[in-house]
Amino acid sequence: MIFRSKIKWAALGGLILSIVSLGVHLILAKYSTVDLVHYSAGTIFSDDLGVNFPVLGYKKLWKNVKFLESLQPYSNPRASYPEPSVRSNGFIYAKIYGGFEKIRNSIADLVAVSRLLNATLVIPEIQESLQSKGISSKYASFSYIYNEEQFLAALKNDVIIVKTLPPKLKEARKQKQIPIFKPARTTSPSYYTTQVLPVLQKAKVVGLVISDGGCLQDALLPSLAEYQRLRCRVAYHALHFRAEILALGHEIVKRLRASGQPYLVYHPGLVRDALAYNGCAELFQDIHTELIQYRRGQMIRQRIVREDLSVDSHARKINGSCPLMPEE
Repeated sequence: MIFRSKIKWAALGGLILSIVSLGVHLILAKYSTVDLVHYSAGTIFSDDLGVNFPVLGYKKLWKNVKFLESLQPYSNPRASYPEPSVRSNGFIYAKIYGGFEKIRNSIADLVAVSRLLNATLVIPEIQESLQSKGISSKYASFSYIYNEEQFLAALKNDVIIVKTLPPKLKEARKQKQIPIFKPARTTSPSYYTTQVLPVLQKAKVVGLVISDGGCLQDALLPSLAEYQRLRCRVAYHALHFRAEILALGHEIVKRLRASGQPYLVYHPGLVRDALAYNGCAELFQDIHTELIQYRRGQMIRQRIVREDLSVDSHARKINGSCPLMPEE
């Protein structure tokens, strides 16, 4: 009986605490929303395209943090930083898989690893998915997304970069005679110096398959701070979208700004799950349509999708459910 009474008191106490917590949240919501609907003028927003634009006002939710306003990004080397040695240990080429954000992180890590091993970096190949060759065959090209010349120029004092392997090594790659490594995103620098470097020095070329959004651990030792700054230089200075993409981006930003209001943009990307979920299979051809429909069928069986297998993909595209094609 005593035990039961204790349980009742505990339950009552929990109920009281829940009611108090709910009341506090309602009060906070009531008074905080008053602040959120008032605008203050004169703020400058900056987007990923490098466009600084004034907004008529902004909600307090987006207000700058005062003690961070004096901080400025600075990724240049701090100490003595020698140029890359002309006599490298060999070539590193890589295949990178993933969405845009993962590609960006992977390339930054790849450049840092090339510097760490004193290796010549071959401009990496990019692929959207491990399961297929990508929605567009052009997507495997680095220059289809990024400004290749900017990449080479920005990193000329960091790493020796070439566009392709020498003919003999290219032939060896076709014959699958080149050692391949598949590092994880959390791989330590010591893995490369103890496991990859000896193979690189012997074979004069190694391949990396990067599919987890990076190939080097996030936190580096203080002694490797320059490699962290190098990753920042890659991400923010070397990787610029090619001119056609920037022009399209600027036009989109211009149209979004026309209303004079802040905006949020969501881009699901050409990911098979998103295409299958929204019913975009008919926009593609051959095997891509089959793969997307196969995934949609799985989603229907799992009750993730509660629609028919086949829908009007073109109508879905008009209402914004399906993304633009790469050529668009």
